[in-house]
Amino acid sequence: MLLAQTKATKKGAWKELHSSLNKFGKASGLFRNVDVRQLGKKPSGPFQIRISPELSAFNLVDVGYGVSQVLPILVDCLQQPINSTFLIQQPEVHLHPKAQAELASTLAALAMSQSKKILIETHSDHILDRIRLDIRDRDYLSKEDVCLLFFERKKEGTEVYEIEIDDQGNLTNAPPNYRSFFLREDHRMLFGLP
Repeated sequence: MLLAQTKATKKGAWKELHSSLNKFGKASGLFRNVDVRQLGKKPSGPFQIRISPELSAFNLVDVGYGVSQVLPILVDCLQQPINSTFLIQQPEVHLHPKAQAELASTLAALAMSQSKKILIETHSDHILDRIRLDIRDRDYLSKEDVCLLFFERKKEGTEVYEIEIDDQGNLTNAPPNYRSFFLREDHRMLFGLP
């Protein structure tokens, strides 16, 4: 509804929002274009969100579920005022790895350019790894801009660790159990260990 209203009543805002969404869509590999098609003559009438992965456009309900899940996150983060705060839970759900990584870069760039605070609860290595790479490779994000917290369940309750990221994107003080599952899986794969 917000996309349809913006396109119908705020041409300048629509142009900027449309451009930002399409930039993310192309970089993530999810779509080339997102648009709103009015199905009636009134701006308040029925509409379709049209997604173009390539040349053809499809109704939003006919493309991957991840697109319909990530669009509200992006639209909200893009349209809220400077200094807004966002709490996002598992934005990686239904997104392929490239889209997860690009979402991390898009949100980080948005946070830095518009002084927005974005708190993400995630299980995605792709999101974390992209943030680490962006700290290492890009000039808009530094280690001081990011706070990484690891929650570890223990018998006595949950312990929270703040993991530091250095200028090269390395984790410098991860607790012993951080990524232990993945390391065991890698050893099993590489060395045939049980």
